[in-house]
Amino acid sequence: MTKWTLGYRYPIALTISLAPALTPMMVQAAPFEAPPATGILDSLCYDYVPKIEKPASDQDANAQPVEVDADRLEAKQGGTAVYEGDVKVRQGVRKFDSDYAQLDQKSRDVIAIGNIYYNDGQVTVTSDKTLKSNLDTKNSELEEGKYQVHGSPVRGFAKRVVMTNNNQNITMEGAQYTTCPPGQEVWTLKAGSIDIDQKEVFGEAWNASLWLYDYPVFYFPYINFPIKDERKTGLLYPGYKQSSSNGMDITQPFYWNIAPNYDATITSRFMDKRGLMEQVEFRYMPDPAHTGTLYFENLADDKQYSPRNPSLAGLSDGHRYLMNVRHGSALMDGSLRFGIDYTQVRDKDYNYFNDFSPQVGTQVDSQLQQSFTAGYYQPNWNLTSEVRRYQILSPYALLPHEMLPRIDYNYYQQGKWFDLAWNSELTKFGYDSGSAATLQAGERYTATRLHLAPTLTVPLVDAPGYYLTSQYKLMFTSYNQEVPDNLVSQDRSRFTDADSKQLTLKEGTITRTLPSFRLKGGVNFDRPLDWYDGKGTQTLEPEFQYLYIPYKNQDEIGIYDSTTTRQDYYSLFSDRRFAGLDRISDANRITVGLTSRVYDNVGDERLRLAVAQAFEMTPPKVRLYPSNPESTNARSLLSFEGDARITDEWFAHAGTQYDTSEGEFTAGNGAVEYRTGKLTTQVNYRYIKDGNLDYRYPTNTALAEDLSQAGLVMMAPIADQWQMYGGYYRDIKQDVNIDRKIGVKYDSCCWSINMSLEWHNQPDNVTLKPTSEKVIGLQFEMKGLGSVGTGGRSVTLDTELLPYVRPFNLKGQQ
Repeated sequence: MTKWTLGYRYPIALTISLAPALTPMMVQAAPFEAPPATGILDSLCYDYVPKIEKPASDQDANAQPVEVDADRLEAKQGGTAVYEGDVKVRQGVRKFDSDYAQLDQKSRDVIAIGNIYYNDGQVTVTSDKTLKSNLDTKNSELEEGKYQVHGSPVRGFAKRVVMTNNNQNITMEGAQYTTCPPGQEVWTLKAGSIDIDQKEVFGEAWNASLWLYDYPVFYFPYINFPIKDERKTGLLYPGYKQSSSNGMDITQPFYWNIAPNYDATITSRFMDKRGLMEQVEFRYMPDPAHTGTLYFENLADDKQYSPRNPSLAGLSDGHRYLMNVRHGSALMDGSLRFGIDYTQVRDKDYNYFNDFSPQVGTQVDSQLQQSFTAGYYQPNWNLTSEVRRYQILSPYALLPHEMLPRIDYNYYQQGKWFDLAWNSELTKFGYDSGSAATLQAGERYTATRLHLAPTLTVPLVDAPGYYLTSQYKLMFTSYNQEVPDNLVSQDRSRFTDADSKQLTLKEGTITRTLPSFRLKGGVNFDRPLDWYDGKGTQTLEPEFQYLYIPYKNQDEIGIYDSTTTRQDYYSLFSDRRFAGLDRISDANRITVGLTSRVYDNVGDERLRLAVAQAFEMTPPKVRLYPSNPESTNARSLLSFEGDARITDEWFAHAGTQYDTSEGEFTAGNGAVEYRTGKLTTQVNYRYIKDGNLDYRYPTNTALAEDLSQAGLVMMAPIADQWQMYGGYYRDIKQDVNIDRKIGVKYDSCCWSINMSLEWHNQPDNVTLKPTSEKVIGLQFEMKGLGSVGTGGRSVTLDTELLPYVRPFNLKGQQ
């Protein structure tokens, strides 16, 4: 049976004492990589590393002919041969040199003295002392030898080297091990003895100490280290960070290599302000068609828990936990697929993700998604289904509707003069009343929805430089809706008509049939430019769309999976004003847009500018909620998008939405970035005019403010081997700092240290009052041996709250 291998993790089993006077304790170091192979090594650091040499044929190296050359040969009585002066022995890829060699032809013992050089294509050994070996047993003993592994920066010294079992087993006494280049020995592992079995994954060392320059810093009674790129059961290196909310945060993982296609990582996470958390991750892959991960973490008693602590007020005690299941299966050559992504924390533990930042789970608007999917896929059609539930991580959020389940059938057919599509969906919407949020009183409406949408697309003109396409769609939707008498207050207020003050939601069957007609066309002009050696090109690409959908009152239908879409250049050319199917807006609109691009002399896109606006022949009447006012604008927002690669180092991006009726900007974002070598710096800004409350927290009026945020991120070299990085984000409107981070890293050939300090606003889903969180990170890496500590994040322009965005997705950009 074929075995399939999971992604590698490299543990190291060790017992260390931080100082001779301290009691030995078990610690772990972060996963480390096996020494890289020659060819991917940094030539500036490892140009001295020899390449691995393999025999020219599959023949046993011991069966190869032996060639001996020396300045003088003398045969002594008793069958002893003596070679003197520039002795050279060659056998295939093996090379052996010395000043003096003596061979006893009866016992087959060899003694070599002075300027000893041995190279078998895998390792090179040199010595000025004595080598003893036997040609039959292949056992060898060397005094005071230096060794260099081929294809790897691993090298060192040993007072005595013993090689047995045809060089398969190597024992070194008084040994030293490092991956640093000669003359740059920042760290060295010194051991009383080191044993290496070339059939094994790891070497073993006893009575070892780690030295930084000339100073011992760690003592290891026992340690093992990688000699191959494979996994092995053992402790991983420890992680460390310091934060305001959790205090000293130390993680101690243990890696269990169960089988080539099964493994587990068991981690003890100690937080001095919280307690001891246990984390278990089990990965499995019986074959490539079935893979998955089971993850669980448990904190038996959170020290921060108290009935008077508002952030944890929903809990009855300090027990906190999380479980996550991820699985994917593909059968019948991938046609049949199944998937699970399920994450759950303890009920009413609203701040679990804020407090512990687990690296699992899918969150959307304080909702923890739990999804089960299945599908059958063919070239022209597919049948898919999904059951999606949510766990609410906010006591103020309105319970979302769950899909129990959704079934989709989609069909596509391309003809000579038309494209035909059939999209259909059957969904049952419900909700888990047992996990209702604390502020909700009552029940939610539910429904079963059937949606059918056959679509015919006919290209009227399709020629180089211009096109015109028509699309005809018929959308039929049927709801079997249930509206409880004790409807939750938020739903009752949203579905109460502003004029009649009557509840618009309807019990029973509701049907909606709407046709849609869309006509879309465009032209592409281009001209040469004098820019870029006279070989540049500019395009002018006007396009238009006419969309017609008749009006139908839909206030009787609840909102199950729909919301208003963000208006930008691309959404203006869509046929939908609302995401989801619960609202299909009427439309009688013309959208016009203009895009211009500039290409350089090698065809790379350097500049793109796009502007668009829609004009309503009839203002749309469909509203998301009956309590919302009808739209009276005859024109949409004027949307602009621009990207520029000004030079090979300078980049710029801008996007805005402008309300031409009110004469004001409603949203905007922009960034200017400079990149050269290891230097990257970006200034960015985003603005959103907010006239409504955050729908997740309707009781939090403090969030009803305009968003006006400026940011600065930078990564810059400050010396040959020093690098500084950081980010700063501030909300100008509210006059508060959002996230601040600064770090510095020193990186040499064989070691690095990374220190970071970050302040960010830690959210609180219960009190809605973020607190200032400070996180200190420290990471020390010995390349080829391992790393200790973690900064939470490595050298990156991401911050805890805001990711680094490179908004210059232009053709040809690197």
